[in-house]
Amino acid sequence: MPQMLRMPSKADLPDGTRRDFVAELFVHFKEAGRPTPARIAAKTSSMQDPLPVSRETIRRLLKGQTISTWERVDAVLRALCEIGGQDPDRRRWSESSDWNDDGDPTTCRERLRQLLNDDIDGVEPENTPAPVPPTRSNSGWGAPRTQPTQDDPWATTPTPAPTTPAKGGYSDEPPF
Repeated sequence: MPQMLRMPSKADLPDGTRRDFVAELFVHFKEAGRPTPARIAAKTSSMQDPLPVSRETIRRLLKGQTISTWERVDAVLRALCEIGGQDPDRRRWSESSDWNDDGDPTTCRERLRQLLNDDIDGVEPENTPAPVPPTRSNSGWGAPRTQPTQDDPWATTPTPAPTTPAKGGYSDEPPF
């Protein structure tokens, strides 16, 4: 008897863009009642606008072992949605009671495509670009030191180079 496909453990598929993609695909896989890869493959061949996807490719997608083109991933999504009686173009977060929902109109198909592209491009959602540091001003604390102007009464004068003491004598300069 074939083993039931499960979401890969964090040891098998660590946190990151690939895991996010597989987790989203698993949402649709579970909604469809966890069909076998053979059943999903058969559905990709028989649905409207068929694009046959092999059961091995489907298995590897669900295990996070491979990534595929959007056309193939979309065919798997459509097959899973058809098996589960869902619309792939439905709103992903419909009527959520989540206070942070903000009425996001993203569809299931758009969300999966975004996650696929993030995985292909290696974009980490947690890693936002580092902020650009502000330009340095030439005044205030931390400003680069400039040579004082000659009019400045508080300007320091350059210290002369240390002189070597006379032979057998001591320098008149204090040690500090």
